Amino acid sequence: MTIRSSNDRRIAEHISDENLESGYVQMSSAFWQNLGKTAITFILGIVVTLLIWQCLAWYCNDIKDLAMSFPTPAESIGYVLGHIDIDIYGTGRNIMEHTVASLKRLAIAFSLAAVVGIIGGSILGYYTKIYSVGIVPVTVFQSIPGLAWVPIALLLFGLGDDAAVFIIFAVSCTVITLNVAGGIRMVPQVIIRAAGMMGATRSIMFIKVLIPYALVSIINGLRVGLGSAWRVLIAAEMLIGTGIGLGSAMEFLRDNLDYVGAFGCIVIICAIGLFIDKVLFSSIEKYARHKLGLEEGY
Repeated sequence: MTIRSSNDRRIAEHISDENLESGYVQMSSAFWQNLGKTAITFILGIVVTLLIWQCLAWYCNDIKDLAMSFPTPAESIGYVLGHIDIDIYGTGRNIMEHTVASLKRLAIAFSLAAVVGIIGGSILGYYTKIYSVGIVPVTVFQSIPGLAWVPIALLLFGLGDDAAVFIIFAVSCTVITLNVAGGIRMVPQVIIRAAGMMGATRSIMFIKVLIPYALVSIINGLRVGLGSAWRVLIAAEMLIGTGIGLGSAMEFLRDNLDYVGAFGCIVIICAIGLFIDKVLFSSIEKYARHKLGLEEGY
């Protein structure tokens, strides 16, 4: 018997005379096994990253002999743990408050971008005549770098939270729109025509045909959009003067030459980014691919 995939191998391992007589094969779920493998590879990746950081710190401090000490992973992580509920240099805010403020802005802006991007992308993807015209302004806006939105945001909203939310929305909305439209346009026309011949209305067409087929592209669009939003949020907070947030905290710590604290903020930023991309969206994408028959052994 030729074993062609991991599922074939699992089936072969569980085949017995009793199973053959009953007409079916009982198989255990591979969920926990796959989860364990994912966790191990994730931890190994973190260890490698910390080792690279530590080697860079050794080189800068012991060999290159910089004027100021290059923060080590232990110092930066220790700073974060020590300032969770302690005021940062008289700013009136601790690390936890800065983190919550950034996440709040991200949640508001990305929620708006997801709604507008999914609706706009669905319209562009479904209506071919609209797509040829509508995709041009979307591509133009998507070509604008994140920080290039800063002067536009300042003119429209001035300093403060509204300007930061606008920049996050502008950056992530176009990414989501393009991915959703591209995913829907990849649905084979024969399937759309078949659904129409079976009496599917437009709403049923979207819910039962277009969205399932484009689900992976939609998830990838949300994934990339949220990652871009998180990065541009930190930069926007450093430039717009929100007064609170991880970007503002990094700016203040840098001005006070507290590079250990600034690296501590980077640790938080990277930790949240890893959770969003490698834990949250990776799990959602894997589940969706399994349901669509594109991935085995979930």
